[in-house]
Order: sequence, then C-alpha cells, then structure tokens
Amino acid sequence: MSKGKHMSTSVRIVLKREVSLDDVGVVAYDQQWGITSVTRKNESPRRQAWSTPSRNTSITFLEDPYLGLRYIVVKGPEFADVSRVIRSSLACWTIEEALTFLMESGERDQKIHGIYLVAASSPTAESRTVMEALRTVSHDADPEVRRALLVGMGYVGHWPVVRSIAESLHNNDPDEIVRRDAGFLLEGLGLPDAQ
Repeated sequence: MSKGKHMSTSVRIVLKREVSLDDVGVVAYDQQWGITSVTRKNESPRRQAWSTPSRNTSITFLEDPYLGLRYIVVKGPEFADVSRVIRSSLACWTIEEALTFLMESGERDQKIHGIYLVAASSPTAESRTVMEALRTVSHDADPEVRRALLVGMGYVGHWPVVRSIAESLHNNDPDEIVRRDAGFLLEGLGLPDAQ
C-alpha cells in the first residue's frame, strides 16, 4: 500500500453495531476530550464532536444516514494516537474484516452492507486490496449492488481507480439507472473537495 504524495492527518473509524454514542462519550471523558458540538435532541443525523486537550485534533462521531453506519472521524496531528485509543477501547471494524464480510456475502443486503463497510473503513491512501474488491463488485449481476458500489465509492472518491470504475459503469453497464448514477458520481468527482 503506497502512502501517496502527502501524509494524511485524518482517519475514519467504523464502529460495530453494539457501540453507542454513550460508549464513545465514556472514552472521551476518560481521555479528557472537550465537547465542541452536540446534535440537538430531535436533529438527525446524530453528530457529536470533541477535541483533544491540546485542541489541535478533533474527534467527530457521526451517524451516516446514507450508509446506515456510525463512525468516528479523527482529524489533526494527534490522529494516530487518538485512533489507537479508540480502536483499543471500542469495537471497531478493520478494513480486513470489512473486506472479508463483503467477499463472503451472498445475498443483496449483505453485499450492500459489505460495500458500505469497505468504503467507510478504507484508508486514505489507495489500497490495492480494496481496489480489487471494488472492481470485482462492479461486475456483480445485481444492479442494486452496483448502484450501492457507486454510493460507497463516493467515500473514496479521491482514489484514481474510482473514476475508472465509474466511467466503465457509466459507459457499459446494462442497467440504465446504474449508468445514470455513475454519471452523477463522475459529476461529483469533478467538483472541488467539500470536506
């Protein structure tokens, strides 16, 4: 796995189903992270953010309504140390587990969940193993699985392979809706990064 041209200072950590916002809050309290923002009671999706005592690294818990996942985004110079604390304190998906789940999935809903787990768990730098998994799924017989792949690839849109897979689906997929969605992804990839 190559590092790319610049060193990343952020990571996304996907939480397993049993991990709640309260569980993340306990870790935050233990680590003396200060709360910087909280979602209002009836607001959706739920989101809460903290910063490290040095205030140079942010930790944001998100409930992602598109993927149906909860994850933590860590940004800043202390991201590696903070990530280690989170992974050692909470049940989190690794990219290896996500890839295994995807490749062993048989039915549509499992495959779609696997695609979303892989997309959200992917490292910042392009990974050959993940790229091969994305290419394999792009040939799945089920158009709903291929559409889910396009949604998932939006989360790793900065990888060059995403554009080539999306172009292939846009130009060659037998399903009109998949071709349309691939076009939307390609349009989105042309936009400036909105992180």
